[in-house]
Amino acid sequence: MIKSKPWNWDIVSAGQWWLEPASEVYPLISRWKSKGFKKFLDLGCGLGRHSVLFAKEGFDVSATDLGKEGLEKLKNRAKEQGLPIEIKLADMVSLPYEDSSFDCLLAFHTIYHQDDEGIKKVIGEIKRVLKDGGEAFITFNSKENSTFKDKDAKRISDNTLVKTKGHEAGIPHYYADKTDVENLLKDFKIRELFYKEEPYPEYTSTHFFVLVQK
Repeated sequence: MIKSKPWNWDIVSAGQWWLEPASEVYPLISRWKSKGFKKFLDLGCGLGRHSVLFAKEGFDVSATDLGKEGLEKLKNRAKEQGLPIEIKLADMVSLPYEDSSFDCLLAFHTIYHQDDEGIKKVIGEIKRVLKDGGEAFITFNSKENSTFKDKDAKRISDNTLVKTKGHEAGIPHYYADKTDVENLLKDFKIRELFYKEEPYPEYTSTHFFVLVQK
């Protein structure tokens, strides 16, 4: 397994996109409130855009990431807004939480920064820290993503490339098709699964969005 490597948020172009919650996340708020969920984990929180959103909505928020710079920015933002977010530096392949700690969990554009073995470990950790009946919303890189054809990246398996340029140099990216996603999540009940394409000037971003229940 490739050792996990964080983003350095001091060199990432931290535009407004990284600070505004993703549109796909908003429906989770009402869904999880209706279920009485309270304990929420933002796994791979980055700058904490979703941690802040869920804290404002009254959830008991924990946030974890391997990037020190992003966590410091989140700490400052939470302090400025008076939000009681528990923030921990951690590798997602070994989470610093007890079994069955959370009602709900968000892993948005994060767990696919692993190789084939690593992503299985992360999914195992998600299952471990979720309570029975708890839910997780997880995103996966699709093999239809134009970056899957990156000729400069080092291919280490049928599913995984390691970037060699930019702020993601040395970071693995796992790409999946629908069958891969279903196999990775075989120990969960899949409640929703949808595919989305987002065209940009230089590439097309494609992902699977999956809501699962333990």
